[in-house]
Amino acid sequence: MSLVESLVETPHDAESRAWLAALRATGPEHEDAVARLHALLLRAARFEVARRRPTLAHLRGDDLDDIANQAADDALMSVLRRLDDFRGASRFTTWAYKFALLEAAVKLRRRAWQGRELPLEPESWTLFASSALEPHAELEQ
Repeated sequence: MSLVESLVETPHDAESRAWLAALRATGPEHEDAVARLHALLLRAARFEVARRRPTLAHLRGDDLDDIANQAADDALMSVLRRLDDFRGASRFTTWAYKFALLEAAVKLRRRAWQGRELPLEPESWTLFASSALEPHAELEQ
């Protein structure tokens, strides 16, 4: 068996199999698994938000908590959509945790630029009106 085949056929550990079974189940077992997964993703998102907090001085605590909740919600939906993509190269919780970290990071990067304005003085606008930017200027010369 080649290395690629062995990676593709990596058996899931018992904990990962339990997660997958519960998330694919119906009824109370599924609802409980989704709630536990959301709690895990929320912890991951809060961790990422707290890690990046020093660079986000313009955001308040409520804003940061809201971002963490949104990231956890979006990560939950992504994980549930991609359950069949889980290969077992890592534990299921590690795999899912990465979704929350990514969602939180993306939301924070977008938020970092929100409400920021780059003031330009009127004399700066002449730089944008350069003849090099106008395609018909070369023809006139």
